Amino acid sequence: MKKIFILLLVFIGFKTSLLAQNKILFVTSNQDFYGNTKISAANHFEEIIVPYDVFVKAGYQVDFISPKGGAIPIGYINTSDSLQKKYLYDPWFMDKLKNTSKPTEINPEDYSVIFYSGGGAAMFGVAEDATIQKIALKIYNRNGVVSAICHGTAGIAYLKDSKGESLYAGKKITGYPDKFENTDAEYYKTFPYSINNIIQKNKGDFVYSEEAGNSFYVVDGRFVTGQDPSSATNVAYGVLKLLKNNFKNVIRVSEADQITETLLHYIEGTANGEPERLRKAFHPDFNLYTVSENSLWIRSGEEYISNIKTGEKVNRIGKIISIDIEKDAAIAKAEIVIPNQRTFTDYFLLLKYKGSWKIVHKSYSWIDLPKEKE
Repeated sequence: MKKIFILLLVFIGFKTSLLAQNKILFVTSNQDFYGNTKISAANHFEEIIVPYDVFVKAGYQVDFISPKGGAIPIGYINTSDSLQKKYLYDPWFMDKLKNTSKPTEINPEDYSVIFYSGGGAAMFGVAEDATIQKIALKIYNRNGVVSAICHGTAGIAYLKDSKGESLYAGKKITGYPDKFENTDAEYYKTFPYSINNIIQKNKGDFVYSEEAGNSFYVVDGRFVTGQDPSSATNVAYGVLKLLKNNFKNVIRVSEADQITETLLHYIEGTANGEPERLRKAFHPDFNLYTVSENSLWIRSGEEYISNIKTGEKVNRIGKIISIDIEKDAAIAKAEIVIPNQRTFTDYFLLLKYKGSWKIVHKSYSWIDLPKEKE
């Protein structure tokens, strides 16, 4: 269990500026079938969970988008593989795949990497999505990384720079080559283009290994691409190496920093009359608990927020005492002083919910302060 002690005085008007270079955006597809056929298509589960596992263990937050948002089809699942089995039966992770964001809901400035996962579904709906194209360009222009694996390389086909030129012109790019496709099969005939040909047509240098399954990948500039599922680990570590170099002067936001930001939304939101910050901090089912006159007093988060008047500041000084983290659960302690009135001691239970930390429970107590003599 990771315990962090913090002595952080939070005065009225104090603002935080947490950098967001610790977020990675995964692009997936909503396509259920190959073209207009009844042949099932899917996102490749292994090509999602292997890099995901590498990234989150390195301290990065991973978010998912798809052209339409919502649930995505997954396939190519091997339950004999321990890592795949772990994530397949992880309800929190699977909920992320069930509730992918729409591209319009994404702020590109929050991300340092855009990663296109593979599977036959990746051939459809992704590359032509103009919003995803704009997101990728903005991430790339901020010194970010563009990465893809296997059929996911199809998703970068139409990426262009601000002058309308191919974003990857002259770059070595790999993906799943025609050499290993069954070009006579019905599924292949539905493809809008050959990955080999589209990359070369747009001035990329498409390269591949003559041998399948040998973890072949390529790093050229800030493009990291892999040939097939076997390259997933190499691709992920290639991305991390670039991030280390590109953002070596940037302090990534740790889990403790993210929890601190959530607590500050609560502390500062209450002090400064900012109810929207409280909504960022609280889970919708959040309750507050205390004992008053030997009776348990319970209030909902919405009831608490309703008492905060927009722009109405109050004299409260907050201090975060400690944060204790274990994976996606945490407890925290804070002290809130209202001069000449009371000192509150707050205990929080937080959970990492859909990629962000939320306060789900608060219990508290207080002591009255002696009045200052006039």
